Amino acid sequence: MRLLLISNPNSTTQTPELFRHIIPTLRGVTGLHLTTYFTHHPGHATELCHNITNADYDVVVAIGGDGTVNEVINGLLGPAPTPRTNIPTLAVIPTGSANVFVRALGFPPEPIHATEALAHTLEHNLKRTIDLGIWQDHWFAVNAGFGIDADVIATMDRARRRGFAATPLRYIRVTYRAWRRARKYPPTINVRGKDRNGATKTARNLPFCIISNTNPWTFLGPLPVITNPRNSFDVGLGVFGINSVAGLAGILAVLQMLGANMITPIAQWLEKRTFVFDDAMEVTLDCATRQRFQVDGEYAGEHQSATLTVLPDAIEVYAPKEKIPTKPLSWIKLGLSFFDIRL
Repeated sequence: MRLLLISNPNSTTQTPELFRHIIPTLRGVTGLHLTTYFTHHPGHATELCHNITNADYDVVVAIGGDGTVNEVINGLLGPAPTPRTNIPTLAVIPTGSANVFVRALGFPPEPIHATEALAHTLEHNLKRTIDLGIWQDHWFAVNAGFGIDADVIATMDRARRRGFAATPLRYIRVTYRAWRRARKYPPTINVRGKDRNGATKTARNLPFCIISNTNPWTFLGPLPVITNPRNSFDVGLGVFGINSVAGLAGILAVLQMLGANMITPIAQWLEKRTFVFDDAMEVTLDCATRQRFQVDGEYAGEHQSATLTVLPDAIEVYAPKEKIPTKPLSWIKLGLSFFDIRL
């Protein structure tokens, strides 16, 4: 088995010590031949994967966060909406701050434990195909949207360029500021979704709207965000919007997204103040003015409109048959990372 590692050395949790665990674990897979490249600039992973076929490698492993996964997918498949064929199978080792994609596949979020699980899937040839979203001529695996999430990600990108770490506490602080800005200057987003049966659903003047390809996702580092619980890599896109971020309804809607269980009367009250649409095959977003837009946790500039679609069974990936529970030691590591004080 010929395996190509593409690693983003700037991802949140990647260290030389981590590689001293990753490489021996992967080399323990029978018959595996390993090649490694490190990325040096944004978009480099896409360049490295350009025109790679399964005649070159059997597997491409993205070591990084969701942004690195996005770059590798776009390099392997080429421009959307028509994917290249005869490409290597995708695999992922999570070293980012959120790692939504790999967690949604059923891998644990801690990189050493995830590498052990990946070695098992390689040994037993455990694969599946997943759906991917499409924006312009780009593929996305996790989510895209206007509003608070895009504001958070744009701010975090600036912080990283200034040398600050993407810690969970920083995510929370930045999110609170984005929420306050949205209350004062709410964007107005008009949404139209169409499902696989042709049924449509619309909403107007939403201050927040997110389109997700899986559940849960996040723009809060390791904290899960739950908007469309029935969503997965096997159905269409999930659409979630909030009618207002002001007042008690806005606060409760955010708490519900973070997994807070609401008593039935409150949950029913919130249903009238949120916009939810599942299994969408096409979603159109239109804003009154240009707004920040994010794709797979990466800032994509300012746009006034976006049309998002989905392609079923777009790419083959290595994944466990069932979700692998996180080890107690891994939970301790994740818990300690939450209280990282590098602010």
